[in-house]
Amino acid sequence: MLKAFIGTFINKIDAKGRISVPAPFRTSLQARGLTGVALYPSLTGECIEGCGIDRIEALVESMQDAALPSVDDDAIAHLIVGSARETPFDVGGRIVLPEDFIAKAKLTDKGAFVGKGRTFQIWEPEALAKTQDALMQRVLAGRKAQLSAGKDEAR
Repeated sequence: MLKAFIGTFINKIDAKGRISVPAPFRTSLQARGLTGVALYPSLTGECIEGCGIDRIEALVESMQDAALPSVDDDAIAHLIVGSARETPFDVGGRIVLPEDFIAKAKLTDKGAFVGKGRTFQIWEPEALAKTQDALMQRVLAGRKAQLSAGKDEAR
């Protein structure tokens, strides 16, 4: 059974681009026999996506093996598989973030790991706070609209 990536952890990034992967995240990956993290630029925000290489392999397996791939499979191949990088843990549980990923996510001296269940993201901490505030406002506005329309559905 997959141990979910949960919680938020802020860790320092050193001058060489190394960052410690939170211990619960490492434990989840190592329990699956993995010795590092697969990273790729996020398709949903200014951050880095992270997961086990097994997730990337499962994604590839789910794609049709066709001479002419579907539009979605082709996009996944280019944007996720083609940009993904394996980053092994060092003896201290750190990984080296690729320089181009650091630039795209606008990371400087800290990275915020955000568990998202099967995957996690690495954000610049202030950008994460702003994104989470915007998400909360959207949820609250949606909830308010739902209540005023009398559509309080249990979830």
